[in-house]
Amino acid sequence: MRIVFGLVAAILVCAGWMICPVSVRAEVTRTVTPDAEIVEEMRAGADIIAAALAIRAPDLSDADGESRRQGH
Repeated sequence: MRIVFGLVAAILVCAGWMICPVSVRAEVTRTVTPDAEIVEEMRAGADIIAAALAIRAPDLSDADGESRRQGH
């Protein structure tokens, strides 16, 4: 039984030595992080959506609600 546990411990130590958590995290970060041009395209798309919503949305910034009272 001790031989089996010793063998498993040796395998875990070797596997931990071969797989460096810092390099794995760096690789995942490189894979997940988008390129600068993709970020710019996403920001441009968000600006277009915000502009479209600003045009279609009613003016709700009136403090006393006068524009809402006139509509109803």
